[in-house]
Amino acid sequence: MGNNFANGMTMGRLFLWAKTRPGQWALLAALVACYPVSLVLPLAWGREAGVLENLQVLVLLSGFVWSVVVFVRLRPERTAMLALWAAPVWLLLAGRELSWGRAWRAVPGFDAAGRALPPEPLWFQPLVWPGAVLLIGWLAYSAWHYRIDEVVRLAFVRSAPWLLLFVALGAAVGSTCAEGHMSCHLDLVASRAQVFEELVELLAYVALFSLQAVVLRHRVPALRPRHDRPADERAKEVR
Repeated sequence: MGNNFANGMTMGRLFLWAKTRPGQWALLAALVACYPVSLVLPLAWGREAGVLENLQVLVLLSGFVWSVVVFVRLRPERTAMLALWAAPVWLLLAGRELSWGRAWRAVPGFDAAGRALPPEPLWFQPLVWPGAVLLIGWLAYSAWHYRIDEVVRLAFVRSAPWLLLFVALGAAVGSTCAEGHMSCHLDLVASRAQVFEELVELLAYVALFSLQAVVLRHRVPALRPRHDRPADERAKEVR
């Protein structure tokens, strides 16, 4: 009797969890639909600076703006510091999608096979990867210094946005397969594989945007100066 009651409560919670997250389930359905949809979309949508890539940049810049707004409104809370942490990540991803500005440059010509030649590198491109390494180092330090992991932990305990994380990771794997990495192969011609790649990347960014929206709803106060904290709290930090 007790086991039946417990099982019923568990099923009820799962049903409520699914019922209250229709947007997450819609993203999961969109992930499943990416393959057949990529077969009917215009090929031009998957090209460099095409419709799908421009939509990706729009989502990424929206994520950047949202994180900046949250930081301005909630500082010095740890939620604000997490938003500040996320802002350069959005810009880094947007820069990657735009090939650091090369996507806006005119095609210099075509090779003998009729394929477009890549534009010449911009003057600052040699600085991109060293700058990215420095940025990642700063992100790691700030995550530790401000303990922004507490905001993420609280969000996953209270809101459990696991489907969003699953969609983002699944879309990333799909994009990797479309590029032919990880010994993964899709039964698509190159042009269709490119459409699929751009489509799942767009979905991954939408999932990350939604995940940020869920996480940043949870407010965690700023850390007090170390000398103002109780001894037991400082001991936990050391451990």
